[in-house]
Amino acid sequence: MDDEKPVKRSPALLKTGALWVVLAIILAISMILSIRFGSVSVSTGELLSEIHHYISTGEMGNGSSSMILWQIRIPRTIFAALTGMGLALSGLALQTMTRNDLADPYVLGVSSGASTGAVAAIIWGWFGFLGGYSVSAGAFLGAALSTAIVILCSGKSTSPIRLILVGMGISALFSSLTMMIIYGARHEAQVRSAMFWLLGSLSGMQWKDLSLVALVVFLMALALTAVKRDLDLLLLGEGEAQFLGMNLKRFQLFLILITSLVVAFLVSKAGIIGFVGLITPHLARGLCGVSHGRMIAFSSVLGALVMVWADVFSRALFAPEEIPIGVLTCIVGAPIFLWIVTHRYGEGT
Repeated sequence: MDDEKPVKRSPALLKTGALWVVLAIILAISMILSIRFGSVSVSTGELLSEIHHYISTGEMGNGSSSMILWQIRIPRTIFAALTGMGLALSGLALQTMTRNDLADPYVLGVSSGASTGAVAAIIWGWFGFLGGYSVSAGAFLGAALSTAIVILCSGKSTSPIRLILVGMGISALFSSLTMMIIYGARHEAQVRSAMFWLLGSLSGMQWKDLSLVALVVFLMALALTAVKRDLDLLLLGEGEAQFLGMNLKRFQLFLILITSLVVAFLVSKAGIIGFVGLITPHLARGLCGVSHGRMIAFSSVLGALVMVWADVFSRALFAPEEIPIGVLTCIVGAPIFLWIVTHRYGEGT
């Protein structure tokens, strides 16, 4: 029997894998460094001392720095990374599904529906019996309602253009409802709270919030990994995908439901954060190509990296005041997106 030859891995594949490892290391370092910054500065020495104390004893220290790090900044930083991962993966799935590079996690009107529900909870007091979870409950209900309307209005059509247009209409409707609710508010404090939420904020994140967020985001990553070949098929076009045996409508419905669920959950916790899900898939394509097996890994790391540093600047630029993180992601994301468009797409394309 002939000797089996060892399988040689492509140099390009090895290079891509090494690049992903480098990005993952940069993300880990960034997360450690990010917890230094905020309204109260924590020196590198204090940070390393706290980490060493926890590793040695398994317990947090008793000082104020320890409380700031372990109870406020570390859970917030982890949440920022998870949010970036979720938004990036949602953007990747929707851009592939619609075959539209301008699609992002909010193209289906999910964010607008969540905004309406959250603002209603803030100003009208909906779900007050849930206490601190009232805004999250309102946002999730609004997002679920907008998603249901999009699915009903899209009908049996598999046209991505129809899906985008329906999403735009739903987004406009719920955005108008949100503005009407804010306009009718009787107290200025309610308006300020609603507007701050609409612009995105990671403040107030606690350890108890992380487990469910991590579960939702990682389940989405696993689900997209399981259908990565189908996502690659979609790049061939609608007709080719159906010819090769794909049930296009069922697959679209699956992607709509999973992305809407993740975006609704993240928006209900952090408010509206734009451009992360739009630009990170573009950056990932530039680094690893169009294969979704690699795109999922790169988009996750890049999304987390973008959100971690956006959160750092939101806390540190005008400390002790905090800038809404959605403002920063738009200020940074818009020029990056314009650069991608002008350099990737020529005048004749």
